[in-house]
Amino acid sequence: MRVANSEKTWGSPEFSLNGIYGNEFTKDREMRIGVIGAGFIGPINTRALMEVPGVEITAVANRTAEKAKKMCTGLSLNCPVYSDYKEMTEKEELDAVVINVFNDIHKDYFLYCAEKGLDILIEKPLANTYEDCLIMEAAAEKYGIRASVLQTQRYGAVLTTAKKYIDENEGELGKLCGISDCISCHYFWDGRNPWHLDNVRSGGGIVLNYGVHQLDRTHVFLKEKTADFHARYLMEKPGIDTYSSYFMMGTGEKGTPYTIQCNGYCGPSVNEVILYFQNGTVIARLSGNEFSKRGVFATDKETGGIKEIPLCCEDGEGGHKMYVREMTAAVAFLKGDVNKAPVPLSWGAEMVRLCGLGFTE
Repeated sequence: MRVANSEKTWGSPEFSLNGIYGNEFTKDREMRIGVIGAGFIGPINTRALMEVPGVEITAVANRTAEKAKKMCTGLSLNCPVYSDYKEMTEKEELDAVVINVFNDIHKDYFLYCAEKGLDILIEKPLANTYEDCLIMEAAAEKYGIRASVLQTQRYGAVLTTAKKYIDENEGELGKLCGISDCISCHYFWDGRNPWHLDNVRSGGGIVLNYGVHQLDRTHVFLKEKTADFHARYLMEKPGIDTYSSYFMMGTGEKGTPYTIQCNGYCGPSVNEVILYFQNGTVIARLSGNEFSKRGVFATDKETGGIKEIPLCCEDGEGGHKMYVREMTAAVAFLKGDVNKAPVPLSWGAEMVRLCGLGFTE
């Protein structure tokens, strides 16, 4: 049995809901943030940041300046644009940066900005390898910066509601006995960015892209560090030399088991987390299909059936409100309004480490 041990400090296993339900900043000066990367996730994160109180998007950098200009125009954002992020950090008075670039260059960008003393928000995965993650952690400590990993799905309405419901009914539900997390989707759609299908650039195709999400949301509920871990990654998509599905199985330090499955093939879309407690089951279905409805469902103690739990918030078109909730919590940490990072670097590193174990199984 593979033992998933680590001597690094484990981040807090409970993500904070501070900032999610409308908390506002009390600092007088706006935080000046530079955005690095204007690709797919860049406009989404930037638009969300623009709605966070106490934030000023000071500048945008992208290797193709035209793409950065197009993003700014689309968001009605009037700020300087750079083709070199280093030039941006030299010329602009920044407090922090958001890094939205390819996985394989996360480390280089992070180390440069950390040395400049800039606080950092960085897209998941933290890096392509656990070794790089540790280097980034060390740099953050050395230069005394605040940094947090962006793990958006935990801020979605469904997972937020499920977490809230479980916390409020912990005594009635009893002990958590197991978790099953499943995604089935058409990963290889025509609009998929080519770098996602490059194992070197992406760190393993679907494994690091979706696997880090599933491991993150599983551990949010698990509240335990993984002690034992096994995985199998498959390349079964004809004509494409990248991972197309994976199967993971782990056990928490207190003995709670979990399974994670992801299939990147065609078929009805499935995206759900099922949590099995001593006295009931909670289903968090992030997306619906013709056979099942999106939402949170739990065992009805009175009838023995399943009841739907009203969502405590909504995500809005394209999940925009989910990103605003994420950015609100992250910026609150950068500004010192809360002391714990929503997703500490140690947590992000652990998700990458677990994914990496599967490549050697």
